[in-house]
Amino acid sequence: MVPWTLKTFLGCFLGLLSGAGLIVNLLVVIPVFRLAFIQNKSPIYVISFINIVTDIVNVFMSTFYLAPSIIFETYFFTEDKTGTIPKLMGSTFMFCWYLGSMTQIVMAVNRLVVIYFRRSDLFTRRNICKLFALLIPLSFFLMYMAQYGTPCCFFVFDHVVLSYSYYQIEGLINYPNMFIDLPLNTATSVIATFCYAMIVWTVRESTKGIAASLTTQHMRKSRKNREVTYAMQFCFISMFYTFSWITFRVFPVAIGNRGLEWFICISAGVTINSSANALVYLISNQEVWRNLKSSGLNIFTRATNSSDVANNSADGHSIVRHSHNTTTNTTSKY
Repeated sequence: MVPWTLKTFLGCFLGLLSGAGLIVNLLVVIPVFRLAFIQNKSPIYVISFINIVTDIVNVFMSTFYLAPSIIFETYFFTEDKTGTIPKLMGSTFMFCWYLGSMTQIVMAVNRLVVIYFRRSDLFTRRNICKLFALLIPLSFFLMYMAQYGTPCCFFVFDHVVLSYSYYQIEGLINYPNMFIDLPLNTATSVIATFCYAMIVWTVRESTKGIAASLTTQHMRKSRKNREVTYAMQFCFISMFYTFSWITFRVFPVAIGNRGLEWFICISAGVTINSSANALVYLISNQEVWRNLKSSGLNIFTRATNSSDVANNSADGHSIVRHSHNTTTNTTSKY
């Protein structure tokens, strides 16, 4: 009989959250695969597909291992977190985290190049595939060095802190955190913030440029709402990534062992981060919706006039394209 404590309820909460994230990712992954490799739509879908696959692995482990381990207060099949299972889960997570981090950098730079510099020739489908042919083994190499190639300290799933932890050896430096994790996490957040800030500025200036051509207040309000939605689409995806890795480092220092229940925010943040990309596609991308409907998964209703940002969100610059066409009366392809 499982004692119903606060930790038990938090474990159930994480299980439900992760399960919902897993469902959302599974709903989206097949349509995104079709758009990327069968229908040969925008190359951005190739990047998104890689990202969603890593997200599926993370929420799967959270749903079927981390949440149950919190509920039952056990590492399963081992006595402590140095056992094979926690370390294997940690190694798998770190591979997905490293690949996901580099994918976020690729995504942000891709959007900046296409929208700000108006260059689509650099991120072709072939170039993206070549890039990931390098990034996937690089992620595996970083994971191996972090988990097995240094004296200290490997990353594990830890039900004691309701999330994750390093197995710290007293007197030894945490080499993976110092030389791999912290630099990569910081670089990812800084690069994504810079790129998306430039994108928001570009969209804002483009919207100003076409404001004079909008004759009604209703159209101007609609255009403004589209701008806000467009900016939030990018910010939402990177926000929980930054939240997750910062709380992972801040909570042990700021809270320590006094309020371990708050550490659920770390695992919940990781889960939301692993669901954000799929959720954005499910909510706002019409091409994904059309693929879902063509597969017989017409399980949601959607307003027919919701073409907003989503209709061109795969290319990522509907507003910029509209502004460019209005001023030049030419067709521009990005």
